[in-house]
Amino acid sequence: MKKVIGAAAGIDYFKRERNLSIDTVLSDGRGLFDEELTPDAFAARVIEIVRSEGDAGIHRINTALDGSTPELFEVPQSVIDDALDNLDPASVKAFELAADRVRNFQKRGLPKSWTDGTGKFGERVTPLKSIAAYVPGGTAPLASTVIMTVVPAQVAGVEELVVVTPSPGDSMPHPAVLAAAKIAGASRVFKLGGAQAIAALAYGTETVPAVDLICGPGSAWVTAAKKLVYGNVGIDGLYGPTETLVIADESADPRFTASDLIAQAEHDVIAMPILVAVSEEIVDKIEEEIDRQLAELPRGNTASAAFNNRGVAVVVDNTAEAVDVANAAAPEHLCILTEDAEDLVDSVTNAGGLFVGEWSAEVMADYVAGPSHVMPTAGTARFSSALSVRDFVRVTPVLTFDDDTFLTLSKDAELLAKLEGLHGHAAASEYRRRRIIGE
Repeated sequence: MKKVIGAAAGIDYFKRERNLSIDTVLSDGRGLFDEELTPDAFAARVIEIVRSEGDAGIHRINTALDGSTPELFEVPQSVIDDALDNLDPASVKAFELAADRVRNFQKRGLPKSWTDGTGKFGERVTPLKSIAAYVPGGTAPLASTVIMTVVPAQVAGVEELVVVTPSPGDSMPHPAVLAAAKIAGASRVFKLGGAQAIAALAYGTETVPAVDLICGPGSAWVTAAKKLVYGNVGIDGLYGPTETLVIADESADPRFTASDLIAQAEHDVIAMPILVAVSEEIVDKIEEEIDRQLAELPRGNTASAAFNNRGVAVVVDNTAEAVDVANAAAPEHLCILTEDAEDLVDSVTNAGGLFVGEWSAEVMADYVAGPSHVMPTAGTARFSSALSVRDFVRVTPVLTFDDDTFLTLSKDAELLAKLEGLHGHAAASEYRRRRIIGE
């Protein structure tokens, strides 16, 4: 891990290097475009192919990139049912527990329609009609992501809940992903991945429905595509590699601290594990423990690469400075493993998710605690929030004025309209006011 000494140096580090820019990653377009392109450029070309060619374009892209393509994109309902029926009972129970806890957590955050008591104004909350949850493929079947994306939308009242997940050729997605889709209440599942999946969901094809919003994490190419289709379809956010920041003092158990960092580092070689500690001695102890644990893990090589590529340890003088560094980093996950953990909570302003004390392990939120584990990355926790039921509703202001209310406000509205030079606006009020007063 890179070592940074001092809070000021740590704050400066994260202001400069919050995350790896996806524009610095070159995608290998050979076999499709015969040139290397940035994710944005690659996604733009893929989107155009899908928009103009539909299903045939997706087949062409898949064949060029993967050497094969599914004959049919949609997973039959019978296959989904079989996946759930054949999953071991303990895993089914765990998925159901996770879904129930997420459902109960999200119900508490569901916005409600309201009026001012007189019925003259308020807001109307309505769910989106359709959404798609992108569930990454790769080396780990992220079945939990199905729960964390579909269930909040279901709580919001969304009718059509689509899951898309990559699967090569005619093979089916991992049975755990399909079982989770059934438990979460997904309407349909499609074998689609990459920028082509995002394009299909944004614009629709012969067999893939266009939706109102696309949510969920994905590769650099998926993220680039989401950015480019935004405006034609809603998106939840733009997610980079996962990141966890752990604040530790002398009271922190090195085993817990190391394992919390490893838990995210094992996702990807460009994941970002961050340690902020109140002494170099603590850093040294935790690094020793990281090495010990990595040697025992099946994905130890991936996690080790993440520590080497993007891991950083910041040494500060006290826990207050540690929080200052954390706020500058605005990490996806912020774990506080200090003696005064609860006293620091109110000082935290920028974090996707906050995990206070040694028993509030971030892994709990990944699976069973209740919040969605889809959280802002790359410093975007400065202005955005974890995925929630609120992402799947629209809030519409509603006016139901009577003539008395209108008359009370109309002259001021007319004055402001004329100040802006918008006399048509003013007239729309004046005509009504004159009728009320009999002019």
